[in-house]
Amino acid sequence: MIKKSTKLFLLMLLNIIFLNGCWDAREINEIGLVTAVGIDIGEDTNRYLVTVQIANPSADVSSSSSNNIKQAEWIVTGEGESLFDATRKLVEISSRRIMWAHNNVIIIGESLAKRGIIPVVDFFTHNPELRMKASVVVSKGDAKKYVAAKAGFESPSGLSFILLEGYRALHAESVESHMLKVSSALKNEYTNLLISEISLKNAIIASKESDSKQSTSETISLSGAAIFKKDKMLGWLSPEETRGVSWILNETSNTVVTVIDPEHGNKSVSVETSGVKAKFKTEVTNGIPKVWINVSGIGDIVEEDGSTKKSMSEVKQNTAKLIDQKIKDEIKNSLMVVQRKYMVDVLGFAAIVHIQNDREWHNGLKDNWKEIFPEIPVSVSVNININSSKLNQEPYSIY
Repeated sequence: MIKKSTKLFLLMLLNIIFLNGCWDAREINEIGLVTAVGIDIGEDTNRYLVTVQIANPSADVSSSSSNNIKQAEWIVTGEGESLFDATRKLVEISSRRIMWAHNNVIIIGESLAKRGIIPVVDFFTHNPELRMKASVVVSKGDAKKYVAAKAGFESPSGLSFILLEGYRALHAESVESHMLKVSSALKNEYTNLLISEISLKNAIIASKESDSKQSTSETISLSGAAIFKKDKMLGWLSPEETRGVSWILNETSNTVVTVIDPEHGNKSVSVETSGVKAKFKTEVTNGIPKVWINVSGIGDIVEEDGSTKKSMSEVKQNTAKLIDQKIKDEIKNSLMVVQRKYMVDVLGFAAIVHIQNDREWHNGLKDNWKEIFPEIPVSVSVNININSSKLNQEPYSIY
C-alpha cells in the first residue's frame, strides 16, 4: 500500500510537470496596447475608418533618444465596410497582436455622430475585451487627427484622457460620458444623449533655449458637449451651456464660479463651490408638468481682485447674491437652448416626472413626452452659502 506521504509527493510532482505556465501566454514584446481609438465615416465611400493609437509596452519612454520616443506609440488606420472589418484590417499591417483591454477613449468623428452612432455602440458592447468604462467623446471634425494629437503631458496621449476626465469636474464645462452610460441612454425611450466634445486648441510653449522665445502647439481640449436625439447628433452646446446643464444633472459639485462685483470697483471675485446639489419638485396641472429646481451648496472665496471698506460678513452676503444669480442665469440659459432650440430631453426630466407623478405619467404624459418637454415651465432657485475665505478672513480695505 502506498503511504500517504508518497501520494502527496506524486501529486506535487504531477503539478510541476503539467502546470508549467499559461498555454496562451504572450511576451510583452509581442503585443501592442490600444490606448485611443478614433472612428470616422468616409464622406464619399461610406466606409468606416478606424484609427488607433497603439502603445509599445516595452519601449523606454524615459529615454531622450528620438528613436525610442517614436517606438513608444504607433498610429495606424484601418478601413472597412463595417467597424469589425476595419479593425481586422489593422491586424494585416501590425507586427503585434492588438490588445483592446487598455483602451481609454473612443473618439467619434463629427460626420459619423450626425449620421448615427448605433454601429459604434454595437461594436464596443459586443466585444468582451473592450472596456465599457472607456470615455466616449465627439470631435470637432474628423476623429483621426485627434488620435495623433498631444493631450497634456502624457505620451501616448491616450493615457492623458484618464486625467482629463478625472479633472473634468474642476471646470464643469463637459459631461460624464463613457460607453456604459451611452449604451444605457440609447436603450431608454425618453432619455437623450449628451457626449463630451473635444477640440484642438493652440497651447503656448516656452522655448528651452530662451524664455523670450515661444511656440504654439495643438493640444486636445475637453470642453463643451454634443447633443443627440436618440443616436444622431443635433448640434453643440457651448462650454457655458454645458456647465448650465451640468448643474441640473448634479455633475458640478465642485467648481469655481467668478463674478464681477460692482461694489468692488467692478473687480472679480472667485468662489470655489462644494457639495452643490440640485433637487427637483414637480406637479402636473392640466396635463402639463411644472418643474422647480433648487440648487444649494457651500462656497469659499478664493480670490478678490478689488478692495473694500465693508466687513467680511457684508462681503460674503453680497458675494452670495452674485454667485446665486450667476448660477441661475447659467441654468436658465441652458434650459432655453435645450428646450427651445434642440427640443430633446437630455436633462432627465422624464424620469423625475415619472417618479413623482406616476399616475399622470401613464395617463397621457408618457405618450406625448416629446411634444410636452419643450413647453414645460421651469422655476430655478439657487442658494450657495458662502462659508469663509480661503485667503484673508477679512478683505483688503482702503483707508
